Amino acid sequence: MKSELVVEKFADMIIERMKQMKASDWKKGWIGTTFGDMPINLRGSEYNGTNSFLLLLLSSMNDWKYPVFATFHQIKELGGNINKGAESFPVLYWRLIYKKADGTKVENIDDMSMEERKQCTYYPVLKSYNVFNISQTNLEEAAPKVIEKLKKKFQVAEPPTDTFGMYENADIDDMLSGQKWLCPIHYQKPSNEAFYRPSKDEIHVPMKTQFYDSSSDEAKYLSGMRFYDVLLHEMAHSTGHESRLARGKGNAFASKEYAKEELVAELSAAIIGQVLGFDPKLMDNNACYLDSWISALHKEPKFIVSVLADVNKAVQMILEVVSKEKVELVKMA
Repeated sequence: MKSELVVEKFADMIIERMKQMKASDWKKGWIGTTFGDMPINLRGSEYNGTNSFLLLLLSSMNDWKYPVFATFHQIKELGGNINKGAESFPVLYWRLIYKKADGTKVENIDDMSMEERKQCTYYPVLKSYNVFNISQTNLEEAAPKVIEKLKKKFQVAEPPTDTFGMYENADIDDMLSGQKWLCPIHYQKPSNEAFYRPSKDEIHVPMKTQFYDSSSDEAKYLSGMRFYDVLLHEMAHSTGHESRLARGKGNAFASKEYAKEELVAELSAAIIGQVLGFDPKLMDNNACYLDSWISALHKEPKFIVSVLADVNKAVQMILEVVSKEKVELVKMA
């Protein structure tokens, strides 16, 4: 599938999810469920950040229990078959194309000396290959031992049923207490709003206790996640500061640039939340941007490539501080 068609497919999927989230009865987040880990292939290797988010989203939208994917050839190698009518999904990757000084294409850069390589020019080309979820195959019957081993990776612990309290994330709490983020975070005083202030390069969020929900033990536990959702969203905004990723943001509240920045923050928080074990919900104060996002994607599907590129950079920057061992999950292939 050509990269242009892949991008359009990605855009269509994001638009469909946005329309669901816009519905008044939509209570789930971008991903909508917690799988317990990132998507993997049959070898157990994890997909990169952008592909991870899209494959998680695809799994949720199709009610697939396990985000385990495989190519046509990998399925055949295990003696499996693809279910009749099943549609594959593209996975993107960048490939460097090298050319010699005379313009001829280099077939294998490894066959060249370092001196010869220095004479070459190169440029990245967006490529793709197709994968199927294991639910679209008969692999559970054809290769039960392989599939059962992979399934164990996604055993999710149930939330506590007694009064253990709000969800806690030790990595983020350590970052907060030591003020290890790239800019100051104000979180220890009562506040009715959360925001990132570029002019002062600082984040303000309500106290964690302000998110407390005592209606049930589960609600209490999940209310802790809500605090981290809000915090991660504002941290994502701060990565765009001119001294960091220099994304910039429109001054007008409803501008296209402002809407794009909100989408970057939303998707960044969704990916990080999944990496850290929970699925962030759509920020209430950003619901008004859904129409802007949908309109922008309809007019220019490539808009999503720009957004996802910014998301990937923001996620890496945050995970390098919050959870260094997880940053490899989101690096581009």
